[in-house]
Amino acid sequence: MLTCGDGFDPLLRRAFSLAAVRRDGDGTIVELLLKEVGRGTAALRRVAAGATLQLIAPLGNGFTLADPGTPPVALVAGGIGLPPVLFAAEAMAARGVRFDLYLGATGAAELLLVDRCRAAVGAGQLVLTTDDGSAGEPGTVVAALARRLDGGTSYARVLACGPDPMLVAVARLARQRGLDAELSLEEPMACGVGVCLGCVVELADGHYVPSCKEGPVFRAAELAARWSA
Repeated sequence: MLTCGDGFDPLLRRAFSLAAVRRDGDGTIVELLLKEVGRGTAALRRVAAGATLQLIAPLGNGFTLADPGTPPVALVAGGIGLPPVLFAAEAMAARGVRFDLYLGATGAAELLLVDRCRAAVGAGQLVLTTDDGSAGEPGTVVAALARRLDGGTSYARVLACGPDPMLVAVARLARQRGLDAELSLEEPMACGVGVCLGCVVELADGHYVPSCKEGPVFRAAELAARWSA
């Protein structure tokens, strides 16, 4: 949860997934990927280099990074949903976990940090897709995953972050193929610590939980039916 400047307009912090965290001497470098979509992110784009912002982190729960052995893991990112997937990819690569990375976007200009994704994948496969066919394979990233599953590729689990329609498609595909899937949801968050209850999501058992505290990563099978309908 990140402040948008040194004032109180906007008042609320903005929620971000971490793209990377690394030590730098006695300090820590935290990387965030920013896309301007409203007042908060517009204010953040105007923050000068060297300015001080307040950050509350880490919060919530992340992806399962443990090595499943064989088969490998499929990582699926859509657009600005890349940061937590890339963070997971680099952490898994450092541990020697095998994975393929699927990165989709509306067009070539929205395919982000491709060289860094390619470096993280190593001996695995990097699959790029665009809705308009301007780069990589034409069509959605989930369709590309489905084609490889149809072709005999196997995965131990799927980790995904992106817009809701993409996550629904991933959950549906996972249910149809009997795959374990974890989704990093992009619910609006005001407090980030489970107090305001502005980011609640429904679980399969009918209970509602704050995604900032209990998530934002959930197993697809634990979510309400609308996420895989």
